Amino acid sequence: MPFRKILVPIDFSESSVRALRLAVALARHSGAELGLVHVGILPHIYSAEIGMSGAVGPLFTQAGEQLAREQRHNLEKLAHEEIPDTLRHSIDVREGYPPQEIITLVADGGFDHVVMGTHGRTGLKRFLLGSVAERVVREAGVAVTVVP
Repeated sequence: MPFRKILVPIDFSESSVRALRLAVALARHSGAELGLVHVGILPHIYSAEIGMSGAVGPLFTQAGEQLAREQRHNLEKLAHEEIPDTLRHSIDVREGYPPQEIITLVADGGFDHVVMGTHGRTGLKRFLLGSVAERVVREAGVAVTVVP
């Protein structure tokens, strides 16, 4: 069964670029649409939690908005470099907890496949930082291809 919509989470690591290249090949073969997403944790999320409000709060908001613009620009540039004009694609920049945002986007966006990179963390780093790919594999409810 060919895929119709492939989601590719991008964190700008080498493994996520390799995942994008694989997704492009799959989309060429099946005629699928690609969806690229970058999920960032923006600074203004934490401003209220650490007691920064008043005049300082807007600084975090401005920094977050600037970071989101930069992330969107970088994602558009990557899409332009890696995705042929003949393939349909969309770009989304979100903020939040990456595994949850990816899983939500899969459900809300009608994606039937996720192709994503992994950092291959082990031991203490994996325990402390978790595995985005592992959680997406367990909870997305669609086919997930993980690229090292």
